[in-house]
Amino acid sequence: MKFRVIDGGKVNEAMSADSPTIRAEADRRIKATGYEQWRVRSLATGSPIPKSIQFSKMQIEFVAEKLEQLNPIPGDFTDDRYWPTIGA
Repeated sequence: MKFRVIDGGKVNEAMSADSPTIRAEADRRIKATGYEQWRVRSLATGSPIPKSIQFSKMQIEFVAEKLEQLNPIPGDFTDDRYWPTIGA
């Protein structure tokens, strides 16, 4: 059996393996909202995910999508000024 690399799966050559990606930053911020715990709880119990958590996740994904569309991508995209604040 032979394996081959799928072009879409390659790391962007402009970014080193150590540098964070926009998607990784978005995932980190979504994790900070507690979304995954609420999602699992929702699946297990049928209780809804709080609207504030859903809205925060939606905002973070929107920002990540828009940052990925910029040319060039800002080098400081991890700065809080680009991202929505996470409510307490």
